[in-house]
Amino acid sequence: MARPRPPSRRRFLLAAALVPLLMTALIAWTDAEYARSLRLQAAATRSFDRERAQVMLLSAMKDAETAQRGYLLTGDPAFLNPYAPARRLASRLRAMEGVAAPEVAALIDSKFAELDRTLALFRGGKHAAARAAVADGEGRRVMDRLRAALARAGTSERALTAERRAAFARQRGELRLLLLATGAVLTLALAVTLRSLWRSRCEAYDAALDAYEKGERNAAILRGTSDALLILNPSGTIEMINDAASALLGYTPEELERRDVVTVLRIAEGSGAFHQRIGLHDGRLDRPLLTDRVARHRDGSERHVDVAIGVMRVPSGDHLVLSLRDASERTRIERAKDELISTIGHELRTPLTSVVGSLALLRGGAAMDLPPQAARLVDIADNNARRLIRLINDLLDIDRIESGQLAMARTPLDLREVVARAALDSDGLARSRDVVLTDASANAPVPVEGDAERLLQVVTNLVSNAIHASPAGATVTIASRVEAGRALIAVEDRGEGVPAAVRPRLFERFESGRAATHAPASGLGLAISREIVRRHDGTIWFEDRDGGGTRFAFALPLPGSVLGGTPASDAPLPLLLHLDDDPDVRDTVAAALVGVARVLPAASLAMARALLRGGAPDLALLDMQVVDGHGPELAPELVDANGAPVPVVIYSGQAVPPALAARATAVLTKGRHDLPELVATVRRLLAERRAPVDA
Repeated sequence: MARPRPPSRRRFLLAAALVPLLMTALIAWTDAEYARSLRLQAAATRSFDRERAQVMLLSAMKDAETAQRGYLLTGDPAFLNPYAPARRLASRLRAMEGVAAPEVAALIDSKFAELDRTLALFRGGKHAAARAAVADGEGRRVMDRLRAALARAGTSERALTAERRAAFARQRGELRLLLLATGAVLTLALAVTLRSLWRSRCEAYDAALDAYEKGERNAAILRGTSDALLILNPSGTIEMINDAASALLGYTPEELERRDVVTVLRIAEGSGAFHQRIGLHDGRLDRPLLTDRVARHRDGSERHVDVAIGVMRVPSGDHLVLSLRDASERTRIERAKDELISTIGHELRTPLTSVVGSLALLRGGAAMDLPPQAARLVDIADNNARRLIRLINDLLDIDRIESGQLAMARTPLDLREVVARAALDSDGLARSRDVVLTDASANAPVPVEGDAERLLQVVTNLVSNAIHASPAGATVTIASRVEAGRALIAVEDRGEGVPAAVRPRLFERFESGRAATHAPASGLGLAISREIVRRHDGTIWFEDRDGGGTRFAFALPLPGSVLGGTPASDAPLPLLLHLDDDPDVRDTVAAALVGVARVLPAASLAMARALLRGGAPDLALLDMQVVDGHGPELAPELVDANGAPVPVVIYSGQAVPPALAARATAVLTKGRHDLPELVATVRRLLAERRAPVDA
């Protein structure tokens, strides 16, 4: 930054000596010339408007004639839709001053009389007479005369318009000279204010000097900061980097100044204004923290960094301050976590399974009959070993969910059999806690299409939670039945209920609804259960029971329901708006959702808004970044006929800010959530929209 120079007294006095006395005389002249310019412009505009109105009048007459001909030829009333609007337009245009001469007005009346007469004949069933009247050619002759009359009028108006425009151009040139002269006079008239301007200039110099000194201090602070910092101007080019950024990227500050940030950092790539691509609106950022971005070193190597973004508001525009932090340590920790989970899966489950099997043999008397105290110790060891296996399985399932590898089979099954297996598997736990386990399933089959083992995992988890929540001597009831057109499984207990503090997050990871006096829980079971149920196009919820206790339940679609595969009726499929600027993604999603929803593809916000004018969809699938903005910008416009918001699924390869994710109905990541998961989510949300269930 260059040091400001003090104002020049000599230049100031020279400018003061050039102030003349012509301002007063030129004011009246300028006003008169300006008024004349306005009159000429208005006259030219009126002439042009009459010419345009004559063209529109002829077009309206053609539209009316086309509508009549289409109706007479086909008999389809839809062809008459443009007739009335065209007639109203013609009436309005002919009423404008100077548009329709008497000859033109008479021809218009004659033409509409001919059109009305033939339409009346056709509507009265005299089709042949109507068509004969048209074939007579009188209407065409009237139209030809009207066209010729309007052409003559248009030629006259064009000549008049050209004449007036030429006059306006001449006057504009004169006015330009006048304005130049006026400007010179105004410049000279500033002499009376030179003293105050001199003071202002001196004050500005003092302020600039102060800003310079502050800037130097800030630059020193920037250079001494340990974080790698980059300052970007509103166009996305680098204005300054500190020493830490230079060390991280391998460039000197001079090499990066005035270069685009994408030279060294993959951020806000694409087309459009930089602030739009980065998500900056009215001084606020949609995503102030970008994780796991790639920074390019001068030697060509790549480094993963987290980028924190701040906004620096200055008179020249909003500048961005980027703080880069090396993400290699986090990557190392994530790799260690993956290795730990792999170790748990492969090294711990096998010996634990052997332990559980050995304990089962001891309980069954394979070695000898155990005394009661020893049998009790074996039960305790068996229950805790099984709890360890469940915890390991939960950790592995959570990892599969995060990586998008939690697979689901889809085979026909009867939920009563799943309930029976869950009751049998949980009987030992119930007896150990002196709880009665009752299967109250319906006598009729409860058919679904799904993964029997995964659904058994859900039911077993709900039953285990209910047993742990129940006091000694209480009863836990499991039931499966068909209710409201869906397959339903409910698990009821008489425990203390779910604490109010955890109710809003009960189905989130690492949240447990057990009281402090109960056995500790991992807080993963309900989160996994919800994911399994969702991937079966179902919903899961809980509610208080009358008289105390809690009822956990989940519902799945019956085979053959509209959202379960083949439509059960001729009802139209629901509408889904898909906003994504990648044509391959749009085609792939549309193919995957055949038979599930009618997909309205849109490549831009403008196209999506055009589609919304035809009515609201049942569901919206939005990408974070499209060619003309951000997909979630469309959310406020997605409301149905009743004013209720349309469910929104964000389907993007970019990270979604937590605040934005909280407002979306669901968030799926490209590459992490595969197409079957996307289809399952769409099915589930459409099912909830048609038959809402408290979740």
